[in-house]
Formats: sequence, structure tokens, C-alpha cells
Amino acid sequence: MNTPSPSQSAIGANPLDQLADIHLPPPVANFPWAPGWWALLVLTVSLAALSFWLWWRYRKRTAYRRAAKMELTTLQGITDDAEFARELNQLLRRVAIHARSSNTSSVAGLSGAQWQAFLLNSCGDKPAFNQPQLDALTAAAYQAQAPALDRQQLLVQARLWIKRHRSHYV
Repeated sequence: MNTPSPSQSAIGANPLDQLADIHLPPPVANFPWAPGWWALLVLTVSLAALSFWLWWRYRKRTAYRRAAKMELTTLQGITDDAEFARELNQLLRRVAIHARSSNTSSVAGLSGAQWQAFLLNSCGDKPAFNQPQLDALTAAAYQAQAPALDRQQLLVQARLWIKRHRSHYV
């Protein structure tokens, strides 16, 4: 009764052998990206370029501060108090003139009490120098007989002034 038909015996005993293998879909392509990914890429590159430009501009604008701080380390080797005071005064004046490059005559002409007031007021509300140290610096720079300087304290205060002075206060 159940005899195989001639067409079944020619094809094979198992009808599942006639089925094809499972075909996987093609892999998802990396390109073209969706517009959102392109926008994110443009935003990321733009932010990176802007950050680099701002960093470069900051480094360029503050190069004089780094140079002045390096020059402060060379001032430590000076043994004479009068020469040390003159060199420190010149360094501070050069930094002030550079920060106020649009109106150098207002800083270059200051001396004595006006120069001390400028140094005290050019850091805003928190002055880097204190009055006794500035008096000792002025006395050592311009008087033949002056009391000994506290060089380390003056160097610390000068470094702080170089770091904190702002040209818009000047």
C-alpha cells in the first residue's frame, strides 16, 4: 500500500534534503552613516579644533608670564642686594609694560610711591606684595645703605604678582 512513487524514489528518501541552507543577511555597512552621526562627527571635530585654538591662544598670551617666572629663578643667584632689587624691579616693570602694551607710558613713568601703589593695586582685591617688602625693595634699589632684603619672600611675592596681575587692572 505504501509503495513509493517513482518520482519520490528518484529524488531521494528524505524530502528535507531538498531544502536549501539558511541564507544570512548581508552584513550591515559602515557607510553611509545616518545624518545624526555625521552631525556628531562635525560637532566633535569642531569642538576639538576650538579647544586647541583657545589653548594655543592662551599659551601665546601668557608666554611672557612663563618667561618672567623663568627669569625669576635666575635672579636667585645674584648676591648683591642692590643689584637683586634693581633686577627684580626691572623684571616687574617689563612684565607690567608687556601686559599694558597699548599704553606703556602710563607704567613706564611710574616711580617711588606710584610704582608701589601700582604693584599693590594691579592684582585686584588681593595684593601680591605687602607694603614693608615693597619699601625694602625700593630702598635697596635706590639707596646706598639699605637694610637686608628677605629675598625668598620677595621672590614668592613677585612670582605671585606675575601669576595674578591682570592687564585690565593695569
